[in-house]
Amino acid sequence: MALNNAILTKDNMIKRNWPGDPSCYFCSQPETVDHLLFQCSTAKVVWATVAVCFGASNVPRYLNQCWEWCEKWLPLGEKFHTLGIAAVCWAIWKARNKLCFEGKLILNPISIVCHACALMSYWAGLYAGMDREALEEGINTIMLRIATGLLNKKPRKGEQHLGINNG
Repeated sequence: MALNNAILTKDNMIKRNWPGDPSCYFCSQPETVDHLLFQCSTAKVVWATVAVCFGASNVPRYLNQCWEWCEKWLPLGEKFHTLGIAAVCWAIWKARNKLCFEGKLILNPISIVCHACALMSYWAGLYAGMDREALEEGINTIMLRIATGLLNKKPRKGEQHLGINNG
């Protein structure tokens, strides 16, 4: 649906005569498919987190560009590109809908990445043997790198460090 610009983002609803506010729930810019999934400040943090996990030096800005990005940074994981992109986009969409319909604000975009990993773990059951193991290993690597990054983060002035004593 995202590839066909058929997701009911605000711009698409306005085309159907919806009289609502066209602003993104996360950042107040006009909401489009590419904006919501790639260009919004929340989406950028999500994709930047994924990028750091794979050693990428950039993030995709559009869905069509995302395929090339995966090919460049994950050349050996081609059979998993669709699953990974779908999981990240679906997790962003679900976070947007939680805010839209339930008023639940996402306090940390990394929780969206964790949701994407949970989706990928669940969907890994669709693969068999070595493919399933490779996918699960990749998901575990992402989660480990995120956890390591959070635990090693130095607090900025005035911040507390997750309540962990490093002494």
